[in-house]
Amino acid sequence: MKQFIYSIIFLAIGLTSCEYDNYEPPKSELSGRILFEGKPVGIRQGISVLQLTQPGFETVTPINVNVKQDGTFSSMLFDGDYKLVQVAGNGPWENISSTADVSVNGATTVDVQVRPYFSINNVSVVVENNVVKSSCLLVNNVAGRQLERITLILGKTTIVDDPTKLVPNPADPLSTKAGTGLNLSQPILLSQNLAVAPLTTTPFLYARIAVKVVGVPELLYSNVFPIKP
Repeated sequence: MKQFIYSIIFLAIGLTSCEYDNYEPPKSELSGRILFEGKPVGIRQGISVLQLTQPGFETVTPINVNVKQDGTFSSMLFDGDYKLVQVAGNGPWENISSTADVSVNGATTVDVQVRPYFSINNVSVVVENNVVKSSCLLVNNVAGRQLERITLILGKTTIVDDPTKLVPNPADPLSTKAGTGLNLSQPILLSQNLAVAPLTTTPFLYARIAVKVVGVPELLYSNVFPIKP
């Protein structure tokens, strides 16, 4: 009798396991870009700026959308109707919470419009005589917002941001400029000497311009440029 009972238990476990094995993962991709005036906005990869909810599932935790540093995002979902929520206060742009209705049916694309406090335009990064030199134009998009600093940062991977940047020793005073008194009508020139630790021993280097706005935790970033790819 015990053997018979054990057999039933194992059979039930096996059937449950098969149900889990036969679970169909979501197959529809929702993708898009965070844009300002038609151009992607550069951010720190991984910050929570977009979430998805599905009407009718009140107790379900919102789905965080994976946004890359170049402003592109994607999530694998089941077909259905969703709400794409812009999380207020989590990005380097105007603090506005907005919600868009999104109907997912197969591959679906949707772009999110934001107004960053500043725009980094006409960016160029070159290496001359073992010095990284950058140039850009900075535009103030939101009246009353003040620039705290603009910095040329370097990283050892293609993912470059302020928290993970390499810290040259000694620091190059020309690699950062304070926002106070900076003339935004002229190109902003920054540079970093590569002949200092740890840059001399780092086999791969990538550069990016980072902009810090007064009172805003998250920075705004340019594209990433290979220095020692």
